[in-house]
Amino acid sequence: MIKNHRQLEVTQEQLQRLEHALEELRHAAADAEFRSQSPPIVEHIRRLRNEIDVYLGISGAELVSGAIHGQ
Repeated sequence: MIKNHRQLEVTQEQLQRLEHALEELRHAAADAEFRSQSPPIVEHIRRLRNEIDVYLGISGAELVSGAIHGQ
């Protein structure tokens, strides 16, 4: 759980590294290899994004509502 701005920055840096790793895997691996190796990376990315959203006070319901209402 992110408790302060410094932890937010560290989490954002981790997220960027994981997204870069996923992108590199996508370009370097065969499709079957990518499908087998990417799920743990994707799950970690989702967890970090969720932690960031919670810290910033953004929930999934608010995002969906904003998209529906054009915000």
